[in-house]
Amino acid sequence: MHYSIIIINYKTQELSANCIASLLALKNQEDFEIILVDNASGDNSLEFLEKEFEGKIKIIPSLVNLGFGGGNNLGAKEAKGEFLLFLNSDTLVKEDIFKSALDIFRQDEKIGLISPLLMTEEGLEQKDAYGPWPNLKNLIFKRTNNYPDWLSGCALFIRKSLFEELKGFDENFFLYFEDVDLCFRASKLGYKVKVDRNSKVIHLGGRSLKDNRQRKNSYYKSQDYYFKKHYGLISQIIMRILRLPVKVWKMR
Repeated sequence: MHYSIIIINYKTQELSANCIASLLALKNQEDFEIILVDNASGDNSLEFLEKEFEGKIKIIPSLVNLGFGGGNNLGAKEAKGEFLLFLNSDTLVKEDIFKSALDIFRQDEKIGLISPLLMTEEGLEQKDAYGPWPNLKNLIFKRTNNYPDWLSGCALFIRKSLFEELKGFDENFFLYFEDVDLCFRASKLGYKVKVDRNSKVIHLGGRSLKDNRQRKNSYYKSQDYYFKKHYGLISQIIMRILRLPVKVWKMR
């Protein structure tokens, strides 16, 4: 088996069901397994999904909400595939994205992570699905590059051996930046990332976390931790100062 697909469910049973159904509609099901981690949803997600996909997927319940990284780490422990695909519950896979990724992995041993193009429902390429490292220089000068440094965890392939070498996602990130951090640490080991423009995944976007204030708070907290972890306390403080006018404007 080449792939283990890991999906986190947190009070998104309908989205998760649609995502899983899109995968099960593909012709190459024998090449992957689907592992769903329920992040202590506290609703009837487990019962619904177990009944809907009995015998077709592996479901792992968590007693506490482990966040994005922690939930995916839990699922990865049960994975049997050579490669992992972390897939958001608010995605739909309408085409075979697996053969192309496998070809890329086989052609270059130094490519450690791959993302298909993330597309909106309207068929447009999603913005901010990859980019340069979010350091002070790049943010201040708004630098972009043709070869991204990081990929979104929304639909992220990674070699399982590399994921294990990295000891998985850093669970200090509850939500946001854990994907950037994973790519950053992989780069330190000499691995590259690649956007596979021959494959597409539909990302419905933002529906797995509807509370906008909660989203912002989680984003800023993770951004602070990322800057302190990789660039030091001074960079973290400067980042907070640069961010202050944005926060003040949005409060008006």
